Amino acid sequence: MVLHTTFGSSSLSDHDVLHAESAIGPIPDTLLAIYHGQNGGVMERSLFLSDAGDDYAMDYFFPIPEEGLEPAGQDIVHVNTALQQRQLIPADHLAFGMDGGGNYFSVARCDGSVWYHPLDTWEEDKSPAENHARTMERLSGSIAGFFDKLTE
Repeated sequence: MVLHTTFGSSSLSDHDVLHAESAIGPIPDTLLAIYHGQNGGVMERSLFLSDAGDDYAMDYFFPIPEEGLEPAGQDIVHVNTALQQRQLIPADHLAFGMDGGGNYFSVARCDGSVWYHPLDTWEEDKSPAENHARTMERLSGSIAGFFDKLTE
C-alpha cells in the first residue's frame, strides 16, 4: 500500500507518535504504518468510491505533529481534540482526514472500520448520539481497505 501526497515527511519518530497518543489516545497500527511512510498532506489519490457508487474525496490527510517542525494548522491532535470537545465524532473514533467541505474521515478504534462524518447535515436540536446515528456513513471495514481503494 502506497500513500501518494504532494507534501509530507517520513521523519516521524516514536517520540512524536507517543506525544500525539498521549493527547488523543491510541492510533491504530495500520494507520501508523501509513503515517511512517508519509506524514499527512494533500492527497493525490483522494477519491474513494463506495460499493453503493457514491464518491468521497479525502483532500487532506492530517499530519502527526513532529518535534522541531512548525505545526500544521490542521494536525491530528488539534483536530481530534476539537472534534471530541464538541462531540462531533464518537469518542472511540479518530479523525485522520477531511474533504474540501469540512467533513471528516475517521477510524473506529474498536474494529478498525473507516467512517465518513458529513457535518453539513448536523442538526443542532438533536443530541450528538442522534446526529452520529443519523449522519455517519461506514465506508470500509479496514484502514488498509480504505486507502487501497483511493484513486485519482
